[in-house]
Amino acid sequence: MSVDIRTVLRKQEDELRHFRRNLFSTEPADGGPVSALPKDVLEQLRAEGKTVPHRFGPVRSVTDRHAALTIVGDIIDQAVLLDRPGREGAVLTLSVAARHKQLGTRQAVDLGEARAWVEAIVGPKWLPHFYSAGALSGSAAGETSPSRPLTTQYFYLFLGADGVPHAEPEHQLGVQLTPLIHTP
Repeated sequence: MSVDIRTVLRKQEDELRHFRRNLFSTEPADGGPVSALPKDVLEQLRAEGKTVPHRFGPVRSVTDRHAALTIVGDIIDQAVLLDRPGREGAVLTLSVAARHKQLGTRQAVDLGEARAWVEAIVGPKWLPHFYSAGALSGSAAGETSPSRPLTTQYFYLFLGADGVPHAEPEHQLGVQLTPLIHTP
């Protein structure tokens, strides 16, 4: 299902541009290779086993009038994430979470809206290289049950050392990944 977020995007243009600049050293919408992080920063991350999170939002949801969305972009070296020393490249994770505006409680995120935000962030040329992991996290304490469903939608982009996206690695993250756009 396609969700139209253009009205919200117009109001968030500057913040969205700043978020992109923090995630990428070049705009992904340009269509060329993306350098997720300078090589020296990736080497430091590898040595420290850390990630670099960036936050966008909260922005109002277009599918739930009571929800505010927050998108977090997190970049990590593939060698660290996949526990494969020597593996080149990075993984960009985008997670989309929602909170009730008045109550502050977590809410499920509409997958169509989350996908629309991913496309707004990376552009249509990069969207085919993203994978959806679905809703993975539940309550703030990490508990899940029928009364506390999984709420946050996760998306992954695998970049080689040259900044060019590639298919999901043979050694996956332990979750089922689905391409956002199925290519023939």
